[in-house]
Amino acid sequence: MLKRKILTLIFASLLSISLIAFWFVFTDGEELIAFFPLALWISLIAIPVILIYGLPVSFLSEKLTKQFTNNKRIFWALVIHVVFGFGFVFIAGLIFETEMLIWDFIQFWRKYEVFLFPSLVTSICFWGVDEVVRFYSLIKDTK
Repeated sequence: MLKRKILTLIFASLLSISLIAFWFVFTDGEELIAFFPLALWISLIAIPVILIYGLPVSFLSEKLTKQFTNNKRIFWALVIHVVFGFGFVFIAGLIFETEMLIWDFIQFWRKYEVFLFPSLVTSICFWGVDEVVRFYSLIKDTK
């Protein structure tokens, strides 16, 4: 399982960083040439966050869903990843802006809502890549 999670980490990081960089390039009206520096900047933030936050969430999801059958496990794993992806915005708020999160939620949300799309994209990419790698590792194990 650890080997599968490391592969998932690598592929999901590359995929999510690329998608997030393209999203920022096109929503900000930048030229496509801005993609590479932006992707590099995003990766400096995203990779440590994925290692510290995303990887443990994936292990937790694995542990919580192991008793379910295939389709039910896939669904609940997605739910867990999305909930923690959404929750990342609030966890970051608790760490960096606790007072604003508690006493001025509107201002907090205006400041941190920009992180919602990237965190959801990353959580869904991590879930999707993990399911694909799991599927192919199961096929390989049955041969």
